[in-house]
Amino acid sequence: MRRIVCCLAASVGLVAGSIGYLAGQQPPGTVPVAENADLAAIKKATESFVKAFESGDAKAVAAHWTANGEYVADDGTNYRGRAAIARAYRESFEKRKGRVDAGVEVTSVRFPSRDTAVEEGYFKVRAGKELGTSSRYSVLHVREGGRWLMAIVREWPGEGASLRDLDWLIGSWEARHDDTEVRTSYEWWGDKTFIRAAITLKQKGQTSTGFQMIGRDASTGQLRSWTFDTDGSFAEAGWTREGSKWVQDSAGVLADGSTLAATNLLTRLDDDAFSFRSVRRSVGGEDVDDIPPVRVTRVKTK
Repeated sequence: MRRIVCCLAASVGLVAGSIGYLAGQQPPGTVPVAENADLAAIKKATESFVKAFESGDAKAVAAHWTANGEYVADDGTNYRGRAAIARAYRESFEKRKGRVDAGVEVTSVRFPSRDTAVEEGYFKVRAGKELGTSSRYSVLHVREGGRWLMAIVREWPGEGASLRDLDWLIGSWEARHDDTEVRTSYEWWGDKTFIRAAITLKQKGQTSTGFQMIGRDASTGQLRSWTFDTDGSFAEAGWTREGSKWVQDSAGVLADGSTLAATNLLTRLDDDAFSFRSVRRSVGGEDVDDIPPVRVTRVKTK
């Protein structure tokens, strides 16, 4: 049953970084007081934008732009002026079905001048129970009449599945199947270039451990994972999205040299639960039983 390790392992926050400092006036790592206040104002405006987007209020969304502001969509379409931007969002909102949750992950903010700021990051959207999507963006903010408004917003074409689409996995999870208990803890690794998972499996009084790395293959744009067990077993899987689930086509080698293959299905149920199922399984070329759906729940911290 140690092979389950290779099969079963599968927020709206604003983080300001890359902020310059005043040479000769501020020591490295500090932010001028004026910029702190401006960062807070930009953060407040961003939160207001997200709220308007979630509520489907196209006019309120467009109000975050300057009167002659521009929005460049990921397909290259350019909308100029609040009226055009509001119309574009209104048409998009009319196609919505169910609740929409949105969030922004800011990766950098810099101030080229006193009244301008350049922000970069990822905009995340999830509709209903569908899997969320992330798109990279850049914004030129300008100060007008004491308010920070968006002058130019550009969304960049997608690069395939984004690792940030799995950021909801960050944290600890546990699952039980028959006499087996699996606990997995996911955390960001590197500059959010990988997600690392520590895996602990308990069965019949015995404990085994392993770890998994999930990252994006830049040559194909596909997400991949690599899973390792302390007994020498290992597996590799390609991840693709199908509706509300992630499909992992996995192949590996067990400690005794026999090969392992499976298709693992990870379906997000809500923020604190997902379902895991493993089908089309084989060991050494021989078919073995599927693992029926197993509910995996988040371990709440006190």
